[in-house]
Amino acid sequence: MTSPTTTPAAISLDAWVSALGDMGASRVTTPDPKKTGLAVSAAIPPEKLAEAAEELKRGGFSLLFITAAEFVEGFLLTYVFDTFGEHFRLALRVLLRDKEKPEIPSLWSVFQGAEWHEREAFDFYGIVFDGNPNLVPLLLPSDFPGPPPLRKKPEALASLAKLDFFGPGVPVSPDRDFPPPPPAAPTPPAAPEGAES
Repeated sequence: MTSPTTTPAAISLDAWVSALGDMGASRVTTPDPKKTGLAVSAAIPPEKLAEAAEELKRGGFSLLFITAAEFVEGFLLTYVFDTFGEHFRLALRVLLRDKEKPEIPSLWSVFQGAEWHEREAFDFYGIVFDGNPNLVPLLLPSDFPGPPPLRKKPEALASLAKLDFFGPGVPVSPDRDFPPPPPAAPTPPAAPEGAES
């Protein structure tokens, strides 16, 4: 996959929408930047996030921030990127469905500033960012007792279906926009000891 451009001044909105689709985004929209602050909003599978971030960096984007929020369907991470000068702001949204052990690869190796944002999400939600070289509490004391403080009780959680972050009047469809990963292939049984292979 080649970045649509290597200079932010020449960014084509259509080229980035197409490139994100090629990278596995399940939904890519172009919301009104005056209402949302975004030129592009995309839902992307967790396993495609690092590849997309690398393409964005090659295309002149910087990581502005990462946010996390908990919903009925899981943890929604929003990664916001921008090109300074052209102010072409883009959001990649990733849903982590495993609420017991939420994990995602770190973007630290692509954008070193991701370390701090990931540590904050780790502090408050318990999300593990595999590969973050310093995944220790950022704001909470290291001996903080109990569960992460922003985790909610199930009855207090909202559904992603109540949101329209892809643009006003464009409702989120959790299963279409963030399809569950395919089941893992079963492991073949081990050959009995002493059996010829």
